Amino acid sequence: MSDKTSSEPTPEARARVVLTMTAICMMVVGFNTTAVATILPNLKADFDLTPSGLQWVMAIYTVASATLVTIVSRLGDITGKMGVFFFGMIVFAIGSASVLFAQDSTMLLIGRGAQGAGAAALFGTSLSLLTAATPEDQRASVTGAWGAIVGLAIGVGPILGGAFAHYLSWRGVFATDLALLAIAFAIGLHVNKKKYIPDTRLADARFDYPGAIAILLFLGPLSFALSNGESNGWVTLLTLMPLGLAAVATVALVIVSRRSDDPLIELRYFRHPRYLMAATGMFVTGFTLFCFFVYFNTFVQSPDAFGYSSVGAGLAIMPLSLSMFVISVTAPRFLAPFSFQWPIALGLGAMAVGFLLLTTTTNTTQYAEIWWKLMIVGIGLGICFSLLPRLGLRLLPEEHVGQGSGVINACLYFGATLGAVVGGLAEAITTRRGLSKVIDALPTDSTQGADLAHALAHGTPGQIQQLLSGLDPDTSTALAKALRDVQDNAFDSAMVIAAIAALTGMALALLLLRGPVPAVHSAAELTRVPR
Repeated sequence: MSDKTSSEPTPEARARVVLTMTAICMMVVGFNTTAVATILPNLKADFDLTPSGLQWVMAIYTVASATLVTIVSRLGDITGKMGVFFFGMIVFAIGSASVLFAQDSTMLLIGRGAQGAGAAALFGTSLSLLTAATPEDQRASVTGAWGAIVGLAIGVGPILGGAFAHYLSWRGVFATDLALLAIAFAIGLHVNKKKYIPDTRLADARFDYPGAIAILLFLGPLSFALSNGESNGWVTLLTLMPLGLAAVATVALVIVSRRSDDPLIELRYFRHPRYLMAATGMFVTGFTLFCFFVYFNTFVQSPDAFGYSSVGAGLAIMPLSLSMFVISVTAPRFLAPFSFQWPIALGLGAMAVGFLLLTTTTNTTQYAEIWWKLMIVGIGLGICFSLLPRLGLRLLPEEHVGQGSGVINACLYFGATLGAVVGGLAEAITTRRGLSKVIDALPTDSTQGADLAHALAHGTPGQIQQLLSGLDPDTSTALAKALRDVQDNAFDSAMVIAAIAALTGMALALLLLRGPVPAVHSAAELTRVPR
């Protein structure tokens, strides 16, 4: 009897197995979020995609994930988190296989949508699974490791995507998904058989169908409008109608959540300042990460700036990824017993400082001048990724950890979507203004000037370069410098937006995280307060 007992794995060992399973899935989700951005030129060439179709390759993934993550997280609370996690692996694998063997754009987009739905199930349950499987005194460390893996995967994604596209085939990205998911599925079968994760299903809970419909009609149209507003126009019906529908759905969501005895989103938890900070902080983290990430990659790959390949651009971001990983793993271990007010405020402040320092980057800057700035941003991201989920989830009762995980991750996804959009708007507005000044300075009495003005407004970089080469050397040199300055200013605008968001988050952390550290599960008291 004692031999059998001694052969049983310790709770810490079981938690490590669950961490391995969830880590592999988070690697798949994280690197798919960014790797696809580097293979878009290959997809455009192979499937003859229009600019709108190319945009949807990215948008359909994030829209599906942001829309479904809260719903599937709640389903995990009711039907069992492990079942939803298995479902997520299967759906993501089906999506990856669809893209791997896609022969046309329709199959490509269907596959990306399935990947997004699978990512929602994996993201929405992984953290709550890990929390349930881990002893209370170890949760800070494993939560930090979870955040570190997500951050590292996002940073490594461009390197893997670029390497596959350059050396093998872009389809290798999705073949890698299938291999990793097969390993995670096998581990999951072992975890399920050995019952490493306690059953935390709610016995008498009912699924909030009106709330689910309201969530779908809120996040789906809103994500669609934000993702496509720049290409479709912000005052067109194709943008305004989804925004109007999302606004109505927001009101409906509040009403049905207040009336339901068991709502999909328990709004009363947001009365707890620390839970509110966890959700808002993850939104800010996602916002700043993608506001930075998308436009940093564009800038360093520009021939008029660093001129890096997609692989080189991925390697350029490694100081950020590595510092984020190291901080995410180590910070929770040392900070778990203390209030998170100053660490989170300092983390957001470090991000703001890093982004502001990056505004000095120009087309003549050397990489040696920016790598340490990327490390500062990575330190801030590492603190936020590792501490914010822990900050919110430790307050909730065990039966609502899945719901809380879904809400926090939905905020991360939605922040990422909005960050890419707002950063893009800032960059586009700055570029338009800069090009207007360049165009106004062109000679108006020549066909050559008219052709160049048209190319600046509507042409490709290659067409612009061809027309510049036909001008006299002095004029060509001056115009080329002016265009590089426009590009520098556009990048600066995106970094300023990211810095403003981080500073706003820092101010909220100082405001909302005051006072002593509350007891574990203390937010449960809020559900006994009348709505």
